[in-house]
Amino acid sequence: MTTFPPIPHETSMPAIDGRKTQLAVGGSGPPLVYLHSASGETEWMPFHDGLAASFRLYLPAHPGFALSEGLDQIRDIADLAWHYVDFLEHLQLKQIDIVGFSLGAWIGLELAILRPSLVRRMVFVAAAGLHLKDAPIAEIFGDNMDALRRKLFFDPEGPHVGLAMPSSLDDPRILLWLRAREATARVAWNPYLHNPKLPRHLRRIACPVKLLWGRQDAIIPLAHGEYYAQHLPNAKLEAIDKCGHMLPFEKPAEFVACTRSFLKD
Repeated sequence: MTTFPPIPHETSMPAIDGRKTQLAVGGSGPPLVYLHSASGETEWMPFHDGLAASFRLYLPAHPGFALSEGLDQIRDIADLAWHYVDFLEHLQLKQIDIVGFSLGAWIGLELAILRPSLVRRMVFVAAAGLHLKDAPIAEIFGDNMDALRRKLFFDPEGPHVGLAMPSSLDDPRILLWLRAREATARVAWNPYLHNPKLPRHLRRIACPVKLLWGRQDAIIPLAHGEYYAQHLPNAKLEAIDKCGHMLPFEKPAEFVACTRSFLKD
């Protein structure tokens, strides 16, 4: 299992337009904002250490995830995108680099459409946001943890699985997991994990974009990455073999190296 030297970080609760927002910050270098997935990897993970070795990493929890407040003010993905407009303005971050994973990548896309001047470069991992008739997004709201684990990972028995998700309904992390699922459902239940208006606005995202995808992603198929690569003006797709949806957990060395190389270019 890949490890990175631990990077000191601190967690605070700044008020973003009146919403207390859990925020971990660590590392030094150019600022980089990590927008987490529906799984709610809001605690500092080993791959965050890998990123923070080269960047000043900002890890916020979306409203309704972890200890962040404000879910009652969120109705759709646009509300989450506006939350991050406020977040970046609160921290006085401009021309920022963003890494988004799954739900977080979708938020990053919507943010870049609303405020392109705030974004310099973006790395999107297994981005949600699209509906493709021939490659639908899989069901993620079921209660069968074993079935979900088999969908999420290329190797559902690997050592990374225990880091990424609760092992059972008795796992002490299950309450945070359920809270994350509730917050995700708020913006992604209907329409399911996509915005019907998004495709026609992709042309507005002119900044360089790196798309990373697990070639064996059974949640959001690789066809979604191919669509984004074809319709974003300045995007390149890289598929990583023997990898499912949870790419930062299954392939942390590749994730960190690709992100660092693209953003440092």
